[in-house]
Amino acid sequence: MNDKKLISGGLFFITFGILLGAMGAHYLETLGIEADKIDSFKTGTDYLFYNGLGMLAVAGINKKFDFDITNQFRHILYGTLAFSVSIFALVLLPQIGIENVRFLGPITPLGGVFMILGWGGLLARVLSTYKE
Repeated sequence: MNDKKLISGGLFFITFGILLGAMGAHYLETLGIEADKIDSFKTGTDYLFYNGLGMLAVAGINKKFDFDITNQFRHILYGTLAFSVSIFALVLLPQIGIENVRFLGPITPLGGVFMILGWGGLLARVLSTYKE
């Protein structure tokens, strides 16, 4: 896995986590969106931010791994996007008249599973390399 992809992915997530977090904090209430949906939106932005920081941390130590982390990176990347974007869509699409978005509900936990597989897989790979 090249560091440019990790760093770019991390910075992308952090940038949009901040941008969408500001939008959620200052704009969604003015649209009449309920507090529980704004909380869900905040969860989506938080996970963008957390995973972005994690990706930057992994980029900093990536050279120490004696294995490729491409699969774990993809799980984290796609899982974070599925998790956060599905939440954003569930909150925002009804605001533009698209009401039938319930099918997006199962995508959120599926994205969470992929994030767990990515970070857990990375943990397992790291732990398996340290034999005492």
